[in-house]
Amino acid sequence: MSIESYLLEKLSKVLFLEIKKESKINDFKFVENTFLPVRGDEIVDKAKAGENLEHIPVNMFIEGMFYVLGADKEFKFNETYKKLIQHVPNSDRFIKGIIFKYIKEEKYEDAYILLRGLLEMDESKEVFDKALLLVDALRNKNNNFKDEELNLIQRGKGISNYTKPYYYEALIKRDDKDFQGALYAVNQYISLGGQVTEEVSELKTSLNTITEYDKGKEMVYEAPKEALKILLPLVDTLGDSAEIYYFIAVAYRVLENFEKAVYYLNEALAISSDYIEVVNELGINHACLGNYDFAIQYFRKAFEVTKSIEICTNLIMCYININDKTQAKLHLEIAKKLDSKDEIVLELEEILSKS
Repeated sequence: MSIESYLLEKLSKVLFLEIKKESKINDFKFVENTFLPVRGDEIVDKAKAGENLEHIPVNMFIEGMFYVLGADKEFKFNETYKKLIQHVPNSDRFIKGIIFKYIKEEKYEDAYILLRGLLEMDESKEVFDKALLLVDALRNKNNNFKDEELNLIQRGKGISNYTKPYYYEALIKRDDKDFQGALYAVNQYISLGGQVTEEVSELKTSLNTITEYDKGKEMVYEAPKEALKILLPLVDTLGDSAEIYYFIAVAYRVLENFEKAVYYLNEALAISSDYIEVVNELGINHACLGNYDFAIQYFRKAFEVTKSIEICTNLIMCYININDKTQAKLHLEIAKKLDSKDEIVLELEEILSKS
């Protein structure tokens, strides 16, 4: 369901009372028969309390009109509501008080709908600040509000010298794992004069760390030395994650520094004992060091989980190297069942057929 449809459903809680043409509220005269909205639950409460509903306070209409403006931008009487609101003194102060009350009561959706309505009358940075803060909180609870927040961000960017939309754009992009985009947005926020609070500073630092980390991971095979220059300093920050040790180990393995690779793989394994990629890498590095018995242990453990033909062929080569032809041929049959046309399988079959 789109957020617009969702908000329209909220109008089911609103009652509409007909106001006849030529009627007046304060100095505002209605030029046509108009339906004015009041929040249904408030009317019910007044009815239960035995109050006379013929004299509904104007403020009740004010809240209802802001609610409709926020929930349905195409509603027939919206322009009339905007004109009427302007004829009621302190209507903006009143609605801000209601919004604050709803936030305090944790009625965040109702508060946001009223803020959305207020934005139809007042596009000040103060109102945008509150709307962005609230819709971001709603998005974190209900991702259906994501498009609503993105639309509000784009609208806010049209306000001169207004930086907050870029900060909230950074938060959305970070949550979407678009770390480069998030870093660009937060840098835009800062370069345009946004206040660098502790929260903003921490966001930028974490995004810098993540983007550097992603860059380092991408380089481990093609440029392992450069990858290590990036990854090793990040251990202090990301050292509670097994993954960084894994990628450092891969870089060392590509550089044929197998001892260091094993060291970092053991660090990774100490954090996450079921990290299969680490287990497989330990097998590869021990095999490169000639420790075939150790390599077999790790490859067997990894193969039990993955049933990977690559790991199976690694096992076969280890068995060949320790001259265990029985196990080598047994695992060759397993490999052939996995993929009899695999190039490595065919090569190993030829080797074993000659032994």
